[in-house]
Amino acid sequence: MSAPFYTVKDVPAQDFIRAYAEYLKKNNKIKIPEWGSIVKTGLGKEISPIDQDWMYVRAAALARKIYVRGHWGVGNLTHMFGSVNDNGKHESGSGKVIRYLLQQLESIKVLKKDNKSLLKKGSRIVTKEGQQDLNRIATQVALAARK
Repeated sequence: MSAPFYTVKDVPAQDFIRAYAEYLKKNNKIKIPEWGSIVKTGLGKEISPIDQDWMYVRAAALARKIYVRGHWGVGNLTHMFGSVNDNGKHESGSGKVIRYLLQQLESIKVLKKDNKSLLKKGSRIVTKEGQQDLNRIATQVALAARK
């Protein structure tokens, strides 16, 4: 009998994002820039996040978002990670933060740009190594939740 196998889609998003962010932090996969502690996460925010590990969490959320439904570009992701202000107007998320984290995920071979797609040239997709890595973390999360 083989060991159980789970994908990212099989585990709750919050649990997976927390576990993958912890993995990224523990293994020093992503370099946090010096501007990371003072940058806002979007136009609708007044201050930077209080959590010191927010960039790891955002990177994990980006990786999961692209895994679940590939071919996302920076423009779509800034909309997805944006917020709504008091009068109901939508404010975009920070494009610099998203672009930087996508580049970091590309450097560790989790994501890559898809230049073969006719309509969404330059959008990001998950690599084969990245898919294996993300599914391994998802399996660990699912097995930990089972116990």
